[in-house]
Amino acid sequence: MVDMLGFISDQLDQLGIPYEFGEWTGEISYPYFVGSFNETEHRLEDGYTGGGVSLDGWSRGSKLPLAEINDKLKKVFEDLRAVQEGTAFFITYWNGLMIPTGEEDLFRITITLNTNEWKGA
Repeated sequence: MVDMLGFISDQLDQLGIPYEFGEWTGEISYPYFVGSFNETEHRLEDGYTGGGVSLDGWSRGSKLPLAEINDKLKKVFEDLRAVQEGTAFFITYWNGLMIPTGEEDLFRITITLNTNEWKGA
């Protein structure tokens, strides 16, 4: 799981998307994203684990930056396969959902990625 989360973080960094896992600890600058992980499959004999990564994005003043980032992530994670240090990843875009915040100029999106990971022996 840690390798896969690091891989996703690297992908977001390459796209210039401000991101932290767990909680945002830096100075607030919009938009920014915070990730969480939900493991849905237990490790199987072939080294497989799966789950979902949720990326919660926040923006002020406009929904447009969140929609643009959603489009970028949809393209990058459409069918992303990679092998890194003996671990294979298959990550796909699942969905993006705009969520009302109750504040007039604060916007939120949750983007979900399906994750599949196989660890080598």
